[in-house]
Amino acid sequence: MKNILIKDASLLGETSADLLIKDGKITEIGKALSASDAEVIDASGLVALPGLVDLHTHMREPGGEGAETIETASRAGAVGGYTTLFAMPNTNPVADTAGVVEQVYSKGKEIGLVDVQPIGAVTKGQLGQELADIGLMANSVANVRVFSDDGFPVFDSLIMMRALQYAKSFDAVIAQHAQDPRLTEGAQANASINAAKLGLSGWPNVAERIK
Repeated sequence: MKNILIKDASLLGETSADLLIKDGKITEIGKALSASDAEVIDASGLVALPGLVDLHTHMREPGGEGAETIETASRAGAVGGYTTLFAMPNTNPVADTAGVVEQVYSKGKEIGLVDVQPIGAVTKGQLGQELADIGLMANSVANVRVFSDDGFPVFDSLIMMRALQYAKSFDAVIAQHAQDPRLTEGAQANASINAAKLGLSGWPNVAERIK
């Protein structure tokens, strides 16, 4: 891995400085740095920030490669300054087992442009009926620490309670799509006087608050 010297970057939008990067790590920050074996990048007028993290990325792989792949998502993220992408579990098959999350994780490592962190499904098939293999995913090579059914709410309170208990034991996070589908069925607009006047089925805010 080649060494890189970034010159005159504005650190977090404030003081300008040089950054010397060796073997992929920042080893020195200062003024007028030099390194004969480093590629020099003039960053005058540019801002140096910590790598950005996207907590909600739809990579679609496996199963939906026609829309996106781990490689194309990684390339887009890297160009945009992202160093970590969290891959949502709505793939085919759903990322609800250790095997699938390890596949996603390993492919991200193989591509090597950004860190790809799989998000495991909370329930099997994202159907909200039965807990997925949360423990196996957490203890897998992928070391999953975020679980979500993405756009599908975990509407069963008992399943959600058990998911939260499991997550606590792994120091993990449950990311919930807050919605009670029974209260939003057929909804066309936010529940309001105007919606009623227009004859539109309303989406009450309580449908999100209670979940």
